[in-house]
Amino acid sequence: MGAVGVGIGGVGWDMDLGLWGMMAGTGLMQRARIEDLLVGGINVRYAVAGEGPVVLLVHGLATSMITWHCNIDAVADAGFTVIAIDLPGYGDSGLPVHLDYAPDTAAHFLADFTAELGVERFSVVGNSAGGLIAGLTALEYPERVEKVALVCPAGLGRRLSWPLRLISIPVVGELIYQPRMLGKAAVARRIFYRPPDFLDDILPEMLRVRCLPHAPHVMLQSVRSGVNLMGLRPEHNLLGRLGGLRAPLLTVWGEEDTIIPAAQAENARLALPGSTIHTIPECGHWPQMEKPEQFNRILTGFLSQTLPSESGPSESGPSESGPSESGPSESGPVA
Repeated sequence: MGAVGVGIGGVGWDMDLGLWGMMAGTGLMQRARIEDLLVGGINVRYAVAGEGPVVLLVHGLATSMITWHCNIDAVADAGFTVIAIDLPGYGDSGLPVHLDYAPDTAAHFLADFTAELGVERFSVVGNSAGGLIAGLTALEYPERVEKVALVCPAGLGRRLSWPLRLISIPVVGELIYQPRMLGKAAVARRIFYRPPDFLDDILPEMLRVRCLPHAPHVMLQSVRSGVNLMGLRPEHNLLGRLGGLRAPLLTVWGEEDTIIPAAQAENARLALPGSTIHTIPECGHWPQMEKPEQFNRILTGFLSQTLPSESGPSESGPSESGPSESGPSESGPVA
């Protein structure tokens, strides 16, 4: 397929070469290969790097593998095979014509995707809505998931930002959610506490995947599958199931997250006292990108630990979060 140029917010961007150009411009994701795989009739785009035990990285709403731009090389360098997927309907993966966008459907798809790759066991890391999907994958496929890391995840409480709740309402969502109207300032304000210096290098790719012709519909359908005006739909709350989680659990949260409140990290501690919790000060909804060095140390340290069956349960990590009943956030629909 030939390259197709698009203009978003005054930025010209090449749809085929955009990701590669971003990788070259920032000096990150240098170890990654971009591959395609047909799974259940859906073409799946993913990045892969490194050798060793498999770690699957799962993005959230309205984004793509770009979420893990600062982490793929670091995890690969720590001795792992890293796979960062564009979920069906997101980024450069195909549309799931025969599937819905519910979190449990995505979890089952990850199982099919890894099976198609020939991967029997893997650890799974998910950010935001991808955290909910990662948690469901670990719960539904305990024999296949070695460890699970949740990064500012949905699924540990009902509270979500008001804009996410509002766009769950039919018609209202179509009026409010206008990704082509989002500029650098809006994206930075909603995702980060203090935007990274390289934001200008990756912003065109972040905006490109949000503004693909099908992207707004996919975003709204995904939100409505898991969110209503009251917040997270009760059936997607993982807290009641965490006690049965067999895989070791890491939860990482930016303390200034305005999309999903960091106070929900304490819910994970209460539901699974042996899990590891880290909250990161002066950090927003994407700690893996805003504080990559600190995040990568936390994640690779967790992944490299001997499994509890061999060394005993892990200790709970540092947490500065307050009680779980924090007030609602006012951040926009960027997850």
